[in-house]
Amino acid sequence: LGQYQDMIADMRLVDFKVRITQGGTAAVTRVVIDSEDAQGRRWATVGVSPNIVDASFEALIEAMQWKILHDTQKGA
Repeated sequence: LGQYQDMIADMRLVDFKVRITQGGTAAVTRVVIDSEDAQGRRWATVGVSPNIVDASFEALIEAMQWKILHDTQKGA
């Protein structure tokens, strides 16, 4: 994570939800991650993929990107 490690160090997972849409071989997994930082800010991110690991990773990356972008814009 390099230069961004300090920006995401205070993040924590608040909730992790998994939904399987459709059924059978056409199933798609939707993962929603709720995150929070030390300032009490909360946000939710979503990942969607036929693979639950890929959907989870997508949601996690989105959560980190949101935190970094928000802190960079605010000058935190």
